[in-house]
Amino acid sequence: VVHSSPVVEVGIDIKPGSFPNSINRNNKGNISVAIFSSGTFNATEVDRATVNFEGASPLDIGKTPEDINGDGLLDIVFHFSTQKMSLPDGASEACLTGETIGGTLFEGCDSVRLVK
Repeated sequence: VVHSSPVVEVGIDIKPGSFPNSINRNNKGNISVAIFSSGTFNATEVDRATVNFEGASPLDIGKTPEDINGDGLLDIVFHFSTQKMSLPDGASEACLTGETIGGTLFEGCDSVRLVK
């Protein structure tokens, strides 16, 4: 099966509520990433099994949808092991990709600042 459907751009927020999004690749913790719903995208329909954040799959926590950005739509927050991410030196952006349960491909990117 060949998917010719376009990739939907979605809004994401790495470390919701903080800026800049500083990431220490040696950190043993995890990073939260919110995927925002919009008038054309329902984040609660994201298929967890397809989500990838710079090489990392989501951890099995934080599954309850909530309105992160205050627009009245339910968003979803995923958590990723910092150690499993493969961000290259000098990266200034990190992207999350995946599919909805209905098979819609999506991608969202946000700025990052690597710290040591």
